[in-house]
Amino acid sequence: MLFSRRMSQNHNFLYDSCIHFFIQIEYNKGQKIKSNFRMQRGNGVMETTENMILVLLAGQSNMAGRGEMEPEDREEIPGLKMINRELQWVPAVEPVTADRAFAGVGPGRTFGRLLLEANPGCTVGLVPVAVGGTPISAWKRGGSSPWDEKERPYDAAVLRAKAALKQGRFAAVLWHQGETDAKLKNLHYADDLKEVIRNFREDLPLSGVPFLCGELGHYLKGGPYDFPQIDADIRRVAAELPDLGWVSAEGLMHKGDGLHFSAASAREFGRRYFDKYIQMARQR
Repeated sequence: MLFSRRMSQNHNFLYDSCIHFFIQIEYNKGQKIKSNFRMQRGNGVMETTENMILVLLAGQSNMAGRGEMEPEDREEIPGLKMINRELQWVPAVEPVTADRAFAGVGPGRTFGRLLLEANPGCTVGLVPVAVGGTPISAWKRGGSSPWDEKERPYDAAVLRAKAALKQGRFAAVLWHQGETDAKLKNLHYADDLKEVIRNFREDLPLSGVPFLCGELGHYLKGGPYDFPQIDADIRRVAAELPDLGWVSAEGLMHKGDGLHFSAASAREFGRRYFDKYIQMARQR
């Protein structure tokens, strides 16, 4: 995937024919350059029938969302869709990831809205696959949830992602996971994360697609989920693997339970994911 190597303060993303994304960067002096990168076909995915920009939302509860919903979160945004468990495209209203009966506001819808605003006239499709309470072992091929052995997060994610690919191509993967592994004091999280990323990139056409990993809430310090190695491993893996970035959770607040981001913080996190997405584009 080729990005412009130039820096800018303003950006405008254009999407064309499901095959190419074009990045047009505007400079203060009015100078513009345009570069493109090709999203590769493969892995037996069917030809697309629509030009939808896809975003995969994976991980556990803080990606799924547990923030308190407000009326605005139920309002439809024209051009912003999501694929549900029945593999149907519906308006992307909260809860985008209905993994549990108590699902709420997460960062994905905000990221999708910003991506849509940057691509006027296009359609953005969210592919929500996060599952609350899942350790990273559940995100390996054939892995199961500790809450229900029939619940296989990774396998189900690939299935839904391939269904979504009939309508477009992925622009980004948003990943937030690690609270469960922090509680378990997983000393091998970095290797586990690398395996998960490698599997996603082998099983789906994600070559060159930015894979964005969010930090755990800094408010976890001093509690049962206080295990700084998880965030350290996320940053280390981001430095080692290509097309990988980490997103800071500094200053974000929990909703009162000491574990899950508030709705306001989840929306802010979505903005930070998008900022990282733009930053990675500018650095190429």
